[in-house]
Amino acid sequence: MSQPGQLTSRQVFTVCFSPTRSLALQVPRALVVSVIAAALDMLGYFLLVQLAGWHPLVAATLSYLVGGVVQYVLCSLWVFSVMPGNATVSFLVFTALSLGGLVITWGVIWLLFDQCHFHYLAAKCAALGLAFCWNFISRKLLIFRQEHTAH
Repeated sequence: MSQPGQLTSRQVFTVCFSPTRSLALQVPRALVVSVIAAALDMLGYFLLVQLAGWHPLVAATLSYLVGGVVQYVLCSLWVFSVMPGNATVSFLVFTALSLGGLVITWGVIWLLFDQCHFHYLAAKCAALGLAFCWNFISRKLLIFRQEHTAH
């Protein structure tokens, strides 16, 4: 039995692993999810450019889409507590919003790599940061939003 003011193991588990409505927990969780997705994205991007010889814009497309699927699954299971009613529709909306992030990625890589001749990985890192902002805000507002109800 726990003392007053102490968290039980169940409460700790819930805070750490259950989806949440708290923006204070959603943002860092979204960052963790983004780091995981970004790591897969960057690894795929590196392998496709460096080993397969793909152009960075083409490689960015495939690697970004793989990261997007990982993000959807993890956001649905861990970040946001409000699940959309229809999983198929929510995945399609999630994917459509991710296309906005892909456009940002293309634009940044085109500008920094193709036009300004930055290293392709530096261009991808800049693109990741901007795409994260778009993805979190759009998903929070349009997919995983809380319906305001009167209590």
